[in-house]
Amino acid sequence: MRVLFFGDIFGKSGRKAFLDGIGALKEEFQPDFVIVNGENIADGKGLTEHTLKPLLGAGVDAISGGNHLWDRAESHEYIRATPRIVKPLNYPDATPGNSYHIINKADKSLGLICLTGQMFMPPSDSPFAAFDKWYAQNSLPCVLLDFHAESTAEKRALGWHVDGRISAVVGTHTHIQTADEEILPGGTAYITDVGMTGPHDSVIGIKKSIILEKFTTCVPIRYEVSDRGLQINAVYIEIDEESGKSLCIKRIRHHSEYQSQG
Repeated sequence: MRVLFFGDIFGKSGRKAFLDGIGALKEEFQPDFVIVNGENIADGKGLTEHTLKPLLGAGVDAISGGNHLWDRAESHEYIRATPRIVKPLNYPDATPGNSYHIINKADKSLGLICLTGQMFMPPSDSPFAAFDKWYAQNSLPCVLLDFHAESTAEKRALGWHVDGRISAVVGTHTHIQTADEEILPGGTAYITDVGMTGPHDSVIGIKKSIILEKFTTCVPIRYEVSDRGLQINAVYIEIDEESGKSLCIKRIRHHSEYQSQG
């Protein structure tokens, strides 16, 4: 089983980077499933049906969320009604969204779950306890977890916590790709953060002049998404369908005008 997972797609620029590059990436890697973190696709905050539709049309099978998933109040019912949009497991049951999604294509099935961290993040239940509860109630051979968290230590700890029980743990939220991809001893693919698909001539997606002004003056200022330095940050994962263990994980980092590095 072959999976492409794209790190936080940020605003219109991120959508452009994804749409510019997905065709060549699909040709190169021949993925069975394409998954994206989509909590920032609408101007960097939340998602809408309008902003998500082109990504679905380009072949996205499921969307993981995070703490910004609900930033567009007008989209709450759309999120609730769309099974392929997955909210963090450790958020309240009343929070709009679906706690997990099973993608079925041809004779292949992949479960998608999402958790948020507790360190330096908005309040949530323990991701460790939430995972254990979900795992005890579900039996799926192949599962990918998007851990949307700030702390690298918390991400690393959760990787060890779930190793051997699911196929892959991919970190999101910091918008900075880390160079620590590996297969853990139990067969779980791991990376601390996949990175951001969007404008890297920025400060994690926002025009750098705005962020520099905020840091140097401490005066609140309206954020605007950058449109420069577009990059795709993603990972490619191969999973053994019978055991659910990962066989490889590869980082992908390319400019929007994607060219195979073959």
